Amino acid sequence: MELVYRKLDGEISPDAANVHSARYPLVVDLDKTLILTDTLHEQVVAAIFTKPAVLAFAAPSVLRGRAALKASLASKVDLASTVLPLREDLVKWLREQAAAGREIHLCSAANQAVVENVSRRVGIFVSAIGSATANLKGRVKAEHLARTFPDGFVYVGDSRADLAVWKAAEGVVLAGASPGVAKAARGLGKPVEAEFSNHPLGLKDSLKALRVHHWSKNALIFVPLVLAHAWGDFAVVRDTILGLICLLMVTSSTYLLNDLADLSADRKHWSKRNRALASGRLPIASGLLLACSGLIAAFIGSLLLSPYFTLAVAAYLTLTLAYSFGLKRVPILDTLIIGILFTTRLIMGIALLRVPASAWLLTFSVFFFFSLAMAKRHTEIVRASSSGSHSLASRGYLIEDEPLTLALGVASAVASLLIMVLFIVEEMLPGPFYSHPQLLAGIPVFLAIWIGRIWLLAHRGRMNDDPVSFALRDRPSILLGVLIAVLFVAAL
Repeated sequence: MELVYRKLDGEISPDAANVHSARYPLVVDLDKTLILTDTLHEQVVAAIFTKPAVLAFAAPSVLRGRAALKASLASKVDLASTVLPLREDLVKWLREQAAAGREIHLCSAANQAVVENVSRRVGIFVSAIGSATANLKGRVKAEHLARTFPDGFVYVGDSRADLAVWKAAEGVVLAGASPGVAKAARGLGKPVEAEFSNHPLGLKDSLKALRVHHWSKNALIFVPLVLAHAWGDFAVVRDTILGLICLLMVTSSTYLLNDLADLSADRKHWSKRNRALASGRLPIASGLLLACSGLIAAFIGSLLLSPYFTLAVAAYLTLTLAYSFGLKRVPILDTLIIGILFTTRLIMGIALLRVPASAWLLTFSVFFFFSLAMAKRHTEIVRASSSGSHSLASRGYLIEDEPLTLALGVASAVASLLIMVLFIVEEMLPGPFYSHPQLLAGIPVFLAIWIGRIWLLAHRGRMNDDPVSFALRDRPSILLGVLIAVLFVAAL
């Protein structure tokens, strides 16, 4: 059994390291203790979204043990640039202990390279101990620490496997332990120096992770039903509602997958770092399981509704995953994909109606939503330009692209309005559904006012959210939406 114990230079000052302390040294676990996540899960997710072939090569190493798997992944997936979420209250307490002259060591079943990276970032550890050929966990860790610290140590841990280590320790520090583990640790009869609890994931945070506030975008699936005047057909309404439920599961699942793909970037963002997955409050394994379960349930439901609807759902999922895996970093193409994804929602509604698709409607949708997506990017560029930030690099945009995004976005908005006029003239007016069809002419006018307002705010850098979500909270936008609905109903 080969374990690695490596002294790290420069972690603390020589004076602090040599201060004699009557207390025992602190030995701190890494995964879900010092950090709020699991480094193995971090490596697996990073490999899935950036180097999927790595998983295929690393899989056979499982036969040689968990430590071999960790070593294989560590050699291919570098977490050095990843900002892992720290348990801040524990880190603060450890810094106080280090300042008082107490020796602090980091010991984890994670790979040695990963342990050292975290140790250098925190900067208070005298040594970093990680796994090599043996998985440094439970009884194995307890035996190793007993040999390394024959005069005793105090252990900081969180899991049931750490009970074996606490038995060998002189004291206990609980960090993120479940009530059952905490009770078992206290039952060992060892003094509990300190306890640090997890911040539970509340209902509000869970709903944010699922992007419930973005569910309103999926109401587009009802647009074909409304335009076809099929609201009196119970079967069509029922299928559309069931289709909406399937779509909600798919979109929430893809948002979770997108957050998993963006973990590293989100943790460097001033607000996105507080997301459930990025902050570590929602475990990576739970997020991945929830996303996969949602997708499976959605596809089972869609197959029961319609094969064409299932194809549309599959196309939506494929395009979304392609976006998450890398196309979102291709400038211009990223916003075009968003426009196509919105249009796919309309196609789903058309598939449930079992009627031919309207070329005018779908063309309008692509140009219209491409313009709205470009408005969001333009806002980000304007803000980056005024603040001197380089946060756009991960998206592939430069501050110098501001005139281009403005031109493309406004041109697409104007094109969508022209297509809407043609749609009304060519398809809506000739139909038998409207007794006052002339009122439909007011719809493009109010829509032009709204999209003009969106681009005015975007160019001023005041679009705080994507335009669709913004419109649901913006009073002028709500008023214009009501006027458009009134015109449509009055024209019937």
